[in-house]
Amino acid sequence: MSPILWGVLVGVLAGAALALLGEAKNRRTLRRLAARAGQPGRLSIVIASRNEEAVIENTIRTLAAQAPPETEIVVVDGSTDATPQILARLRQELPALKVLPDPHRTGKPAALNHALKHVTGEVVLFLDADARMDRAALTFYPRLLAHSQTPAVFADFAAYNARKTWVIRAQEHFFSFARCFVFSGLFWRPVFMTCGLFVRRDLLERVGEFDPKTLVDDFDLGIRLARARVRVPFVRGPRCLIQYAPTLRDLFHQFLRWYTGGIREMRDEIRKGHLSYALLMAGLALVIYFPQTALLVDGLRGQWVLVPLVLPGFLAFLWAASSVPSLLDQGKPTLSLLWAFPFLYLWMQLTVAVAFFRSFRGSHPWYKVRRERG
Repeated sequence: MSPILWGVLVGVLAGAALALLGEAKNRRTLRRLAARAGQPGRLSIVIASRNEEAVIENTIRTLAAQAPPETEIVVVDGSTDATPQILARLRQELPALKVLPDPHRTGKPAALNHALKHVTGEVVLFLDADARMDRAALTFYPRLLAHSQTPAVFADFAAYNARKTWVIRAQEHFFSFARCFVFSGLFWRPVFMTCGLFVRRDLLERVGEFDPKTLVDDFDLGIRLARARVRVPFVRGPRCLIQYAPTLRDLFHQFLRWYTGGIREMRDEIRKGHLSYALLMAGLALVIYFPQTALLVDGLRGQWVLVPLVLPGFLAFLWAASSVPSLLDQGKPTLSLLWAFPFLYLWMQLTVAVAFFRSFRGSHPWYKVRRERG
């Protein structure tokens, strides 16, 4: 067998093995936390809303019907569409609902800070305005926080978009990979999104408020939790249902915000002397741009070694590492296993490059991803 084929075979086997290791780690986390679950504290659900007339009513009604007794739902709203009228009507029907006008209207982080001043529950659940959770999820996760060593958890999630376009399927592939390698904490401390995040209120008071200027409130909170030596485990229990970006334009702007905000946050931490973020940025850049790096190195050396012998195995490793988690989630092979990885890899190279240069700009408008009505 040629060295290239050997490299591809080793890459596929290594990628698949690592994906299975990440999945096994997630399952161990679920068993460990479930074994020490206790009596849950009172739950407060926090939603920052802005122009969410397409989804807000179904979200609130679903949560009110499914949540445990005495759960409060706190919505901070800064909308200019019909959302305020919808919330006012719901407020008359649902005693558990608190509606707070957004006094700042400067973005989601400031709205969340305002909401946290009015919550009364021991456990806070952050949700986006399109997110849905059933009774099983809303009772299971607060029970995990009853243990003193589990002050926060990040719930598993899935898309509920009515139309499964190729853009949605690409994101399903992407998030399957993220579950194994990013949210699990296999290489770095666990990463999370604030949608589906359960946190004890006393911990939030201890780590302080969200930075009102951040583009990535989850990254900002993650940094503050890391300083407090708190790890947020990802739990593959009952899923939080959310809407994925429905179009390529929405996906581009969503990725651009994530990466622009993340690069800015890491650069700020490096300036403060936290050099681990420099290593993280360098490692991510090498993985994302390894084909270009290999081509450049071989070109400068005048010897074609990395491109013909290493690059095929590297790409095979990434394909298997992203495809095996998707296969496990879907339960059967799909055509997305053939096209999703190359699309997402090139897509990430594009959006990260744009985000890097964009991160040096002073202002960054918040692009609102469109919602499906429902």
